[in-house]
Amino acid sequence: MTEQTPDDLVDAPDELTTLKARADLMGISYHPSIGLEKLRDKVNAATTSDEKLEEEEAPAQDGAQEVETEKQFHARLRRESNELIRVRVSCMNPEKKEWDGEIFTTGNSVVGTISKFVPFNNEEGWHIPRMIYQQMIQRQCQIWTSERDNRGNSIRKSKMIKEFAIEILPNLTIDELQELARRQALGKNID
Repeated sequence: MTEQTPDDLVDAPDELTTLKARADLMGISYHPSIGLEKLRDKVNAATTSDEKLEEEEAPAQDGAQEVETEKQFHARLRRESNELIRVRVSCMNPEKKEWDGEIFTTGNSVVGTISKFVPFNNEEGWHIPRMIYQQMIQRQCQIWTSERDNRGNSIRKSKMIKEFAIEILPNLTIDELQELARRQALGKNID
């Protein structure tokens, strides 16, 4: 143990008081009768962990980092949610086997409400917003199957299955888009 001089004893309460004030500012909890060394270790540990977190959060870039504002964040979410995906959808729900399609509606406070009719078994595919696609892949339906119990009796059991089989198709090429536009224009002239 090191010898303490009278000057050290006078400085110790000042340093302890200063460390307690610093710990209070940093939100570090400590016992009221904590010793100088323990409090110093706690404050140093908190300081080094804060520095490590700042280093991890700041990516190593030569230029200035661009921070996304809340408005830009919401605009990006809207753009991503409304991005069209070309899919072919088959309905696996036996109660909807005669349906030609279904209207899907989804939304949240940032994107708003999105509604879209999605036809089933469309060979050419159909474009739907990404947010509706995400809703469709999560949907399940209940089906009933017959099974035999340990006595040989027939019983009905329920089972949850995916409601839709969704195949993602490649995006249309420019030639395919032009052909589609030509066919749609001819269809309007026929009416």
